[in-house]
Amino acid sequence: MYKLLLIWRYLLTRRIALLSIFGVMLGVAIMTIVNAVMLGFSREMENRIHGALSDVTISSRSSLRGFDDVDARMRDADKIAGDMIESMTPTVTTVGLLSYEYGGSEVITRQVQIVGIDAVTNEKVTAISQYLQHPENRKHLSFDLHEDGYDVQNPLFGADSPVRVRLADAGWKKRRADAEYERYRRQEEAQRRKEYEQSHKPDSSPESANVVADAEQEEEEEGDSPYDVALSLLPPAPNYDEAEDEATESSAPDAPIVDASLDQYNDFTRGPSVLRGNPFEEFARFRTEIDKATTQETGAIIGVGLVSGVRRRYKNPDTGQEEIRENLATIPGADVTLSFLAASTENALPSIVYDRFTIVDFYECHMAEYDDSFVFVPIDKLQYLRRMIASDGTKMATQILIKAKPGVKIEDLRDRLRDSEEFPENLFVVETWKDQQATTLAAVATELSLLNVVLFLSMGGAGFCILAIFYMIVVDKTRDVGILKSLGASGAGVMQIFLCYALVLGLIGAMLGMLVAFWFVAHIQEIADFLSRMMGREVFDPAVYMFTKVPAIIDPTTVFWIDVGAIAVAVVASVFPALRAARLRPVDALRV
Repeated sequence: MYKLLLIWRYLLTRRIALLSIFGVMLGVAIMTIVNAVMLGFSREMENRIHGALSDVTISSRSSLRGFDDVDARMRDADKIAGDMIESMTPTVTTVGLLSYEYGGSEVITRQVQIVGIDAVTNEKVTAISQYLQHPENRKHLSFDLHEDGYDVQNPLFGADSPVRVRLADAGWKKRRADAEYERYRRQEEAQRRKEYEQSHKPDSSPESANVVADAEQEEEEEGDSPYDVALSLLPPAPNYDEAEDEATESSAPDAPIVDASLDQYNDFTRGPSVLRGNPFEEFARFRTEIDKATTQETGAIIGVGLVSGVRRRYKNPDTGQEEIRENLATIPGADVTLSFLAASTENALPSIVYDRFTIVDFYECHMAEYDDSFVFVPIDKLQYLRRMIASDGTKMATQILIKAKPGVKIEDLRDRLRDSEEFPENLFVVETWKDQQATTLAAVATELSLLNVVLFLSMGGAGFCILAIFYMIVVDKTRDVGILKSLGASGAGVMQIFLCYALVLGLIGAMLGMLVAFWFVAHIQEIADFLSRMMGREVFDPAVYMFTKVPAIIDPTTVFWIDVGAIAVAVVASVFPALRAARLRPVDALRV
């Protein structure tokens, strides 16, 4: 009983012990906050990576050609692990180039990762649809262009996400406006051509002939005439015979026999074209083939980072609130050109093909690796363009995406497929989504481990503070220790007094640190905004960290071990002063 009374007395009278409590509290709070932010960052990143990838992926080691008869491969996978598989979908992935017009004259070209997907089965396996900008596409993935209704702010990332004003005019509204502009431009150019021809109509008189001859000589010396410059801006007139001849010549000897489901792609004006120059110049011949105001090309969903511009802060005059606005180079409803390699066959080498697509939506998961590279198109179209449909109608693919049933460990599913004879290791790569992003996930885990080591060393500083304070207390209470021992207290009893005192200080510091950390995490966004205003710049810039809000998740297990570590540091730091007090002899202690 006397031990508890002495501990309580020391807590009330020894104000210097508050420094020990403060040191433990600070160490616990910092470690808890850092782990919460890093865990939130890691979980958010994993969710976005997993949203674009499937639980398990079967890939062909021949990334360009893929593997034959994807339907048969999917049947093999179902036979091997059907009890563990919920759904599957094939994909075709290839590297290509995305080109689109900007400002009516400039052509912007970006390297992209083109992914052919099946809109119906893919949304059962991946979470691509939840990162799209049209509400209907988030419900059901589609490659059809919508009239309007695209979100100017990404609802998945809240009101702090950038405002894209141009998306209010996206969809068929944009496409009809472009068609009307092109019609007006053609009429204007035709009128200018007519006026130029009338004003330069040759005269039969000798004087006028001499003037025309002199003018032509001057034009040859000076270069192209204004009319020639204007005429060069116009697309050449369609030449259907020439286009048919080129399409016939460019077809491979083993051209695929396309089934009836691909009749929409059989017209040579909408089928694969061999790249011989500027895609926009080639397609200019076919601009009058379809009515742009009523017809779209094959739909494509592109990563928003491929068309994103500069972000600027803007004060909205209607709301008076400051917001971040982002300009877009193009929006859904506009056409783009995709260029890529066709798959090689026995009788033909790979060739570059391209086709026009209409942007129907943007993909934005706030992972730069995906937002700045992914382009999703219908898999049937991509298989046709890349000549991945065999003469017997079987289709090739580069990957099979698999979603595991609830409760199934994806590692067990991966191992079962890997060990099967149907998917030999020299031909197929079977990976989980964690395997595909092992480098990124390992980097985050390593960073968190290093941070915990460094922060725990700082908590060790609090331990040295406790050691010094307790040593001072033991020196100051030497006579008290001598009196206790002379009254019959044992050395172990005296040591327990100081160890329990340190334990109480550690418990109080750990609880206070935990409460401070919980409050900080609960208000971390407000604190970040306050610091941003004070410093005049973003302390958690979304452009750098990919998140519009600071992610923070408190893991109870992590908090428990942090508290245990802090308490252990406090107790261990008091061992040396407690031993010194326990070893004091009553005579020596009373003599002081």
